[in-house]
Amino acid sequence: ALGGRAFSSSVPAAGAKGRVAGWALGGRAFSSSVPAAGAKGRVAGWALGGRAFSSSAVSAKERVLILGSGWGGFKIARDLDKAKCEVTLVSPANHFLFTPLLPSTAVGTLEFRCIQEPVRTIPHVRYVQAKARSVDLEHQVVTCRDVFGNEREFDVPYDRLVVAVGNKTSTFGIPGVAEREGKQVFFLKHLFHARQIRNRILELFELADMPGLSAEQRRRLLSFVVVGGGPTSCEFVSELHDFLRSDVARWYPDMTQDVRVTLVEAGPNLLGPFDRVLQKHARTLFDLRGIVVRTSVAVERVVDGATAAGEAELPEAQLSDGSSISFGLMVWSAGLAPVKFVEELQLPVGRGGRLLVDGCCRVHGHEAAGDLFAIGDCAINEAAPLAQLAQVASQQGAYVASVINAGGQPAGEFRYFSLGSMVSLGTGEGGYDGTHVGDPHGKELRLPVLKGFAAWLMWRGGYLAQQVSLANAMLIPLHWFKSALFGRDISAFEGGARRWPAMLPPVADASSCRQAH
Repeated sequence: ALGGRAFSSSVPAAGAKGRVAGWALGGRAFSSSVPAAGAKGRVAGWALGGRAFSSSAVSAKERVLILGSGWGGFKIARDLDKAKCEVTLVSPANHFLFTPLLPSTAVGTLEFRCIQEPVRTIPHVRYVQAKARSVDLEHQVVTCRDVFGNEREFDVPYDRLVVAVGNKTSTFGIPGVAEREGKQVFFLKHLFHARQIRNRILELFELADMPGLSAEQRRRLLSFVVVGGGPTSCEFVSELHDFLRSDVARWYPDMTQDVRVTLVEAGPNLLGPFDRVLQKHARTLFDLRGIVVRTSVAVERVVDGATAAGEAELPEAQLSDGSSISFGLMVWSAGLAPVKFVEELQLPVGRGGRLLVDGCCRVHGHEAAGDLFAIGDCAINEAAPLAQLAQVASQQGAYVASVINAGGQPAGEFRYFSLGSMVSLGTGEGGYDGTHVGDPHGKELRLPVLKGFAAWLMWRGGYLAQQVSLANAMLIPLHWFKSALFGRDISAFEGGARRWPAMLPPVADASSCRQAH
């Protein structure tokens, strides 16, 4: 019962295996009768936006519910046999995000829409834009809440449930990070994160170009700090460097000397999972580009920076070695943590709070029933743990789809085949680590390590070939060509400077304005 109305149904006759499913949203109700005794079909109904849909047709299809539209969830939704399954996908994001290209959108090399694929483009899949809140394992029902601010909850029944909700960015409880998230500190995991970063970068350059600012204020505004030394952080730093070299030098020529980019990594090396040759190559490139790399040092807290008369107040990162860095923007890409939904499931978890699964991606305690799967970043098989990578989640999605298509009976355990690791280090520079191609818990091939222009072409070509739609496969190279020939778009999507009235000191007289133009 939702919206003040009630749902009711008659009870199946003795021996009947049919099910009744009902939805009531927006003040209307749905009810249905049950198949006759002995029928194995199901009756399903939806009521959304005040209208009701009901069906009395008997269906032999299994109801498969997928939570999440990431690499694993999107893959399984595409690969399931729709002639055998009624597929429902629930996710707050109505698109699949091609995450390897996400750093490129944060500086305008690519546009946001060309790295996402709408979920509704998958044929014969029912999509609901909502967040899963809880699971009733006994009655096989997931309680969801819409994402439109109505706090409206509803139940979605299932026969087989696939949890592919991924993880969230971890702040490790460091004071000041979560409090400033979305203001001066930004994560880089979702499309809206890249959009926030892009707006903030442009906002900072416009603020730094305001009349009456001192050189010290400009330097503090144009200080960019990236936390984490993994592939995402290194790719964002490289994209930011290309933007500064190619576009800022053109449109803000008097500010290039004020820009400072700092990369902070708690470990001893950048690109920790990569071969040592690529770690050294990345470090050498960043040093040549003037990027300040701080390894073996961690951020301990983020506090308000010291203020002087008439100066803007900006945050300051205090590091474990006793030093501090004032910044206008911090991109935090330093770790992963389980999402709230997984934390509250009361199911067995392993390292990192990830759901424990067996070799067939079935959650512990549900191996015999085969009604509950978990894949991707939110799951771990501790007998054969795998890295939290896009290609792992995608291959698990394909595997679980094949299991469900076969009636829930796996032909064998999931075996991951690594294709190697790639990283882009800016225009004309990249890296490919082929030293661990194959099964990390079985036979591996020792392919060469590539760096430089060839690896960069491999990175671009490899990810272009993985695009789901022909439209994006055409748009991405067009945007690459446009950025190289005409530069990146420096238009802001929203006027962020209105949030910072206290940042700008009063102008004493016209002589304090810099003659920038």
